[in-house]
Amino acid sequence: MKRLVFFAFVFFSIQVKAQVKADGYIGMMPSVYYLDQQDLKMWENVLHNRLNLSYDFSPSVLGVLQFRNRYISGETVNKISGYPGLIEKDPGFLDMSFNLASGTSSVMNITVDRLWLDFYVGKLQIRAGRQRINWGQAMVWNPNDIFNAYSYFDFDYPERPGIDGVRLQLYTGVASQVEGVVKINRVRQKTWAARYRFNAGSYDWQFLGGRLNDQEWVAGMGWSGQIGDAAFYGENTLLFPNGDNATYIASAGMNYTFKNSLLLQIEGLYSSNLSDEGENFIQFVGSRASLFSDQSSVRELSFSKYSVFASAQYPFTPLFTGSFSVMAFPPSTAFYLGPTLEYSLKPNLYLSTFFNLFLAQQDNRTKIVALQGALRLKWFF
Repeated sequence: MKRLVFFAFVFFSIQVKAQVKADGYIGMMPSVYYLDQQDLKMWENVLHNRLNLSYDFSPSVLGVLQFRNRYISGETVNKISGYPGLIEKDPGFLDMSFNLASGTSSVMNITVDRLWLDFYVGKLQIRAGRQRINWGQAMVWNPNDIFNAYSYFDFDYPERPGIDGVRLQLYTGVASQVEGVVKINRVRQKTWAARYRFNAGSYDWQFLGGRLNDQEWVAGMGWSGQIGDAAFYGENTLLFPNGDNATYIASAGMNYTFKNSLLLQIEGLYSSNLSDEGENFIQFVGSRASLFSDQSSVRELSFSKYSVFASAQYPFTPLFTGSFSVMAFPPSTAFYLGPTLEYSLKPNLYLSTFFNLFLAQQDNRTKIVALQGALRLKWFF
């Protein structure tokens, strides 16, 4: 199956090369990692190329193919057991992740994360294939995003993962639509749900319901609007496992941009199924090698029952922007810091620094539980 999919998209690229629309980027990102519970210190370098292709077969049919190529070298490859296999693992129904080469300290991977066809029939849009389904309204945690929740800490994957499935959207008005999605994962579990989205009282509202991985029923709602000049948004989701207690997950947040372009944001998350014990957080985060790149589950959007987020972003100059993010997980003493800086060297060329820093208090002192630091040079074409 891997070779069949690989040669299919190569053939597609060659056939429409003269007419296809294309863009993407190339980046280089050296990184360092530290995990306290394993006393593990590592470094790696990632050469990351993304190519986005689209082709209009007709006024009513659009095809899209997008994939990412990564050459990863460094200590993560040989210090993390089974690292090449983790990189190659594809959670979708179709296996479209391939390790083209791997050695003791490097691996080269290509992953197709978008491969779909759009069909337009009047007010009905049908999309079939690997695609991104984003039902979230909040900025950090998305309980309504039941199809492909993502990790906030994976800053080198802004496109986010996709799912294999079929999506139908019927536009019922200027600001309303009915949507249905069916997804199949790599172990043949099905997730299906419907959503109704509309505008009322100057707010956008959505209500959804369905079944998650053939195991539990889902119901949810979300909103986005404004209080004065500040954006206000949130989501609520109920999960009903077979023969078990219901799980309630909710997030809400606000952001405000001042006249000097300073952006402030706050958000909170409640997950009834998660623990609020600080020691569990320290052991979990400090031992998880895939913490910074794992795809999230709607059941595990954070590490504890209560999570609070705040951030500030400011353009110091038109070419230089900085931001600083903080997370807390009360009542534990654990918290997260995420400073970033980005400078535009030339049009479409950016130099950025990122940090994911998890800390906690133990024995009356603050210690680093997990750390990732990276420097990235990225060119868009």
